[in-house]
Amino acid sequence: MSDEQIQDATLAQPEVPVQPAGPSLSLQDLVLALQTIQACAQRGAIKADEMTIVGGLYDRMFAFLESQGVIKKGEDAQGDVPEGEQNA
Repeated sequence: MSDEQIQDATLAQPEVPVQPAGPSLSLQDLVLALQTIQACAQRGAIKADEMTIVGGLYDRMFAFLESQGVIKKGEDAQGDVPEGEQNA
């Protein structure tokens, strides 16, 4: 194959469109959500019949952040996210 044929074959390949990155959540966003749930609970903004649902969500988010090393066992969701771990 000549150089011209190789260049033509290379040029004939279709370009793959690059899609812009969509919205994302960082670990810091999840810590903020936990802090928001804590503030709402302390202020009485969660009704009694909502506590189980909200508490379950809080527990799952806390367990995820703990597994990522953002929150240590027995710690409240007050800590900062370590550098380099801000995007999930």
